Amino acid sequence: MQIELKKKYKYRLILEESYSFGVLGRTGRGLTELYNVPATEVDILVGCMCVGLCAGGGLCAGSKFVIAHQRVNGAGLIFSASIPPLLACATSEAIDILRSSPSLFEWLQENVRTARTILDRIDCITIPSHPASPMIHIQITNSRSSLLPSAADRAASKASNPASIRDASPRDWDIEEEENLLQAVVEEAPSQGVFIMKAKRLRDMEC
Repeated sequence: MQIELKKKYKYRLILEESYSFGVLGRTGRGLTELYNVPATEVDILVGCMCVGLCAGGGLCAGSKFVIAHQRVNGAGLIFSASIPPLLACATSEAIDILRSSPSLFEWLQENVRTARTILDRIDCITIPSHPASPMIHIQITNSRSSLLPSAADRAASKASNPASIRDASPRDWDIEEEENLLQAVVEEAPSQGVFIMKAKRLRDMEC
């Protein structure tokens, strides 16, 4: 669909592959391979090499014209923002390993299916993630008391202001219960043979 829109309205399509390159597709080439779309149909592919390649830095791929333009305009950043040689070598070695060991992706997808099968049996959560993605996002749908404001509170919210990025009627989350629930999950996981971490949130810096 996006390819058709791109051709119809003549815009450049930029695809962010940080969480798909190296893990999705038959050989790990990401979303284009997963959905059987020629990579040449996407103008620019960008992503982070610290996820699927366990290295560092970023990548940008595209046509010769796009890359030549990037090299000319990014010359001033070559020495100030380039990745260390160690990470460059690690990235190259990771790509070689993925190319020579396609069975790794079959093993990965088997693990994803196993995890999803177990998680799908739990009534109080939903998983919005793509079935093939090893990044499994879990949403809690039922807890001791709702973490969300009531429907009546939402119905009485103020009209939105298009000129502001902030919510016109901020929701009052039960932050304490949310944190307690997540911490309980973290503490229970090791007894089940699983290690997980709860990310720290800088709430004072959030919009």
